[in-house]
Amino acid sequence: MNNRRGQRQDGKPEAKRRKSELRPRKPHAYTGHGSSSSADHAPSPEGDLGSPSAFRQLPDGMLIAYLDEFGHVGPFMGTGHKKFFHNPVFGYAGILIPAENVRRFGAKFERLKEREFRNEIHDSGKHPRRWEKKGSEIFTSGSFARYPHRVALISDLGDYLHRLGGNYFYSGTVKPIGTTKMTGQTPAELTSKVLVDVVKQLCIYAERKGRNLTVLLDQGGPMPREDAITHMASFIYSAKEPEMKRIIEVPMQLESHRYGAMQYADWLCAITSRTVHYHFTDSDEFAWAPGAFKDIFHSWATAESRILVPETHSSVRTGTLIHPKKWINSNFNTQVRPAGASLQHRVGDALNLHAQQ
Repeated sequence: MNNRRGQRQDGKPEAKRRKSELRPRKPHAYTGHGSSSSADHAPSPEGDLGSPSAFRQLPDGMLIAYLDEFGHVGPFMGTGHKKFFHNPVFGYAGILIPAENVRRFGAKFERLKEREFRNEIHDSGKHPRRWEKKGSEIFTSGSFARYPHRVALISDLGDYLHRLGGNYFYSGTVKPIGTTKMTGQTPAELTSKVLVDVVKQLCIYAERKGRNLTVLLDQGGPMPREDAITHMASFIYSAKEPEMKRIIEVPMQLESHRYGAMQYADWLCAITSRTVHYHFTDSDEFAWAPGAFKDIFHSWATAESRILVPETHSSVRTGTLIHPKKWINSNFNTQVRPAGASLQHRVGDALNLHAQQ
């Protein structure tokens, strides 16, 4: 109500107040020494963030897991098989990072990506923030030999992630040898089984850190994941373990070309795929992979990271994966399995059985 003509109760002239109310507000500016907060230009993470202690002083908040798939979800018969030769392991890998540091890591990733792949980005005609380099292209034997310095680049990003309070994570399982008909396990069932275990391990980590958790997956995964996520919702909301309360929602899916952290997870999945292929098959095609895996992962993988070996009721962890000696040829492998039951022999047995059917 007006006290007198042109004057409001708060004493401010009505015309001036109306003008100020209609004036557009300035958008929220990023305060981490960056110059831009638009979708295409991530803020610069540089400034007073070089000290690890600076990150530890940040308040507690949400943990974000960016995960992609490694290995292969389909059947495996052996490296010499015409159809089912891809990888004997399937799992998920990526990064865990406090939510308050996601933008800083994303900015660092985009800047290094744009510098390293500037020619390919230019030739593509795409905006640098909408262009991605697949890890499967970086970690081929030919590319590794031609661009060995890229391992150091990816390792530097890992060091920065670690200083931001983040870690690497991977979890997978060795698949039974044989076709779907022979093993009785479909890709959808395998995806569901592995994803449930992944979320369990992530929740244990989150409980240890005293943080809640959000899990983000690359949208480019196989169709069986849809059924797995549906099953995951039932599992999460019915779980009784205290640590399972840490995850706030079922895993969500993102388009990787829009998120640098997800692209980085893809790179980690690629070197993990090469490494497990070397350790769990008779092929030496990726003999260089354990060394690259060691340089990238260092000691930054969570304690929960491992490859399950159901046949032996055991698991293979980082210390074994970085070793140049194949796991299938290790003393541990030959001791826990009956004589003649090595992975190579089981492949042969499966092929013989298949030929007899």
